[in-house]
Amino acid sequence: MKNLIRIIAIAIWFPIISSCNKGFDKLNISPNNPTELDAAFLFTSAQFGTHGATMETEPTIVQQFVNPFSGITSAFNFNQLNQTYTSQKWNAEYTGTNTGATSSSGPVQLLVQILSQLKGNAARTNLYNEARIWKAYQFMMLVDTYGNVPYTEAGQAYLSNVLTPKYDNQAAIYTDLIKEVTEATAALDPTKDIVKADVFYGGNIAQWKKLGYSLLLRLGMRYSKIDAAKAQTIVQAAVTGGVMTSNADNCFLKYNTTYVNPVSQTITAIANTYYLAAPFVNQLKNSSDPRLKFISGKYANPLAAPTSVPDTTSANQFGLPVGYSSATLPTAPGFRGANGSGFNYSQVNYSIFGSLTAPQFFITHAQTQLLLAEAAFRGWITGGSTADVYYANGVRAAMDQWTTYSPAAIIPLATQNAFINNPINAYNSANALNLINTQYWVASWGNGTEAFANFRRSGFPALSPNTITGQNITGGFVRRFVYPTLELSANSANYQAAVADNGGPDNMDTRVFWDK
Repeated sequence: MKNLIRIIAIAIWFPIISSCNKGFDKLNISPNNPTELDAAFLFTSAQFGTHGATMETEPTIVQQFVNPFSGITSAFNFNQLNQTYTSQKWNAEYTGTNTGATSSSGPVQLLVQILSQLKGNAARTNLYNEARIWKAYQFMMLVDTYGNVPYTEAGQAYLSNVLTPKYDNQAAIYTDLIKEVTEATAALDPTKDIVKADVFYGGNIAQWKKLGYSLLLRLGMRYSKIDAAKAQTIVQAAVTGGVMTSNADNCFLKYNTTYVNPVSQTITAIANTYYLAAPFVNQLKNSSDPRLKFISGKYANPLAAPTSVPDTTSANQFGLPVGYSSATLPTAPGFRGANGSGFNYSQVNYSIFGSLTAPQFFITHAQTQLLLAEAAFRGWITGGSTADVYYANGVRAAMDQWTTYSPAAIIPLATQNAFINNPINAYNSANALNLINTQYWVASWGNGTEAFANFRRSGFPALSPNTITGQNITGGFVRRFVYPTLELSANSANYQAAVADNGGPDNMDTRVFWDK
């Protein structure tokens, strides 16, 4: 980990290059240009720079989290368009970070540079193909969030002097992502270069292959609403290739006290404004979910929660109602009152999930098993496990995953089985899609981008829309994020073409292509 921190320290001096590359003429002469650094260093930085949704964005939309204070944030809890939050993923992926004197390139620019630098280099074929896979992950997130985005011309300012990149059609991007992941995963070769700078697997090719095919499975399942035949073909290819088989294959970032989890760091700052949402807590509580104590906690003083010992007793956990501000919350049925410096509702367990050293997951064995459960239920895969077995395996994997947060976060097998056999949770074909995708929602806690995407794709869990007044949406739930306002001025023609091709106005009601 010390070596990885050193790599990150090098990486933060990379120049910032936005999707529109405004001001690139000055950055072009930077003595610290990433073309001068080894591709392995760039890859490490791209992995660490991968965007993780903050709790006030996608987790709020899918009703796992609430910040009710309009004076601090007027965003998704208020059904309001707020560029501070809708631009986060775009800026992180295309631009990177820019805090004072230090700045860095985003994963997109870094990965594009790696591919340009290593194309045709047989000695570094594995790094090249791992970069293709991870680049596909970045663009899957971007398409799922915004629709059409710069793709073929993204990150090309230094390489090709493209300062105002065109936006590619979102469905066409997905087609290319499937090709890229399929080809790159098949091309990985354990007899060739091993990428020690890889922070996910230390260059383990067998695990990278499982990651690639698990990503392909995720891509395939996105077509379930719009093209079942295509979804089945892609899913079958992923299963034939070989997806994740245990939690050892999970793709996630590790943190320590020097390099901390950025999502945890954000919710630690003003903890008394952050609460778990009632639908999420109710799901965990009503189903006797043993994960509740690792996720949720009550505190005598909400502001001091990050440094306090939480009360994790299930009966004492109450999520904050959706659809209220801090001003209107006292009118909510069953209002629980004030508590110290905040409200008398559950917050995250800062000892486990909210720890500054908590991991950040991107693709997991649990999610993969649950997708396989749905695919098996739909009849898209046969000859392996049945849907109920995949479902049970997915739930167990999601519970076992908590030991990554803390060695003490153990859920015994007997407890897991009791949960799975509980009539509330037990698999049955009549309610299969609800059960599978509700568990996917829980298993994706902490991975808001994927929780939001799968909620739109599947329609589960069956949440009630947030009806708070002052809406900027009309369709019940946010369906996509709007483009950054900078794009309107710096890349106007391409922006206007993208909005038209998306099939609707640039608002939070317009759906991405697979969300029909």
